[in-house]
Amino acid sequence: MNIREFYAADPRRQSSAEIPFGDGWTDQQDKHSTYRLSWVADTEEIYTVREPHPGGILARYLDQLRVDQADVAQLRVEVLAVADRAAVEDALAGWPAVMPEHNSLRWARTRLAASSARHRAP
Repeated sequence: MNIREFYAADPRRQSSAEIPFGDGWTDQQDKHSTYRLSWVADTEEIYTVREPHPGGILARYLDQLRVDQADVAQLRVEVLAVADRAAVEDALAGWPAVMPEHNSLRWARTRLAASSARHRAP
């Protein structure tokens, strides 16, 4: 789903506070995009938004200057986990150092999946 559909699907998302966890995550399978991670307080979802940069990583900096931005339909959302803030912060401890690394989104996915499994266990 795109970012507009994500917010429309649950009205709590529209008015909720969000905690950002960086906007420079990378995926080795998608070299011309970066990802941002955010946690939604009211739904306890941590999600990622794919931000395409067709011109490569240099285009990311042009995007920050609002030059040639991606269309809303291209901003794809994936919910990575549902967990309380403490669990998310624990799972992503040290994220600022990891985010700039190659394929850093894999690290976040793995950590959040493990955290989610621990919190579901009886």
